Amino acid sequence: MKIHKYDSGLLHSCMYFIEENGHAIVIDPCEITDCIGDNIVDYLIITHEHYDHISGVNKWKDRTGAKLICSEKCSTNITDSKKNMSRYFDVFCGMQTWVPREEIKIQAVEYICTADITFNDEKIFNWQGHTIELMELPGHSEGSIGICIDKDHFFSGDSLFENYPIELRFPGGSKKQWNTKGKLRIEGLPRGIRIWPGHFDDFILK
Repeated sequence: MKIHKYDSGLLHSCMYFIEENGHAIVIDPCEITDCIGDNIVDYLIITHEHYDHISGVNKWKDRTGAKLICSEKCSTNITDSKKNMSRYFDVFCGMQTWVPREEIKIQAVEYICTADITFNDEKIFNWQGHTIELMELPGHSEGSIGICIDKDHFFSGDSLFENYPIELRFPGGSKKQWNTKGKLRIEGLPRGIRIWPGHFDDFILK
């Protein structure tokens, strides 16, 4: 299995292109699609509903016909430009304390997309010989999830970074949900697993 990371150009969020046996999964799709090659894209999966992590969903669906998977709560919020923050994306960017102000030149847009497969709490399925487990991680947003592949790789979205705290103050964020559910699942991850976050570099959980 090969994992490729791409910078979306929106707050340096990460898109991951995972390929195996001529098939692929895209996590947090952005506008970049020239990585497809000869692969058949089976699924698109989004870690949460914020615009910088869903901006390429419609382009990928149109080009590949792949099904979009996300949590039930996320599926509702991506159909609303206010809840997915695209309508206020310029303001949303300005609230990011780790982004230099001179880099924030992004305009607000009216963007929505729709999910094809949704779940509540957890979903486990097999893909090209790999076990993929999706789990809700409420806290950063209502629809946040983590994606675990074979207990070796974990795609955390904005729910786990190596050197930055988790942001809980945006609309839909909840310190209570984070402390009672999201954080507990993060703490239950096996040490030694590789973390692929929604921003910044990947790292080994210690």
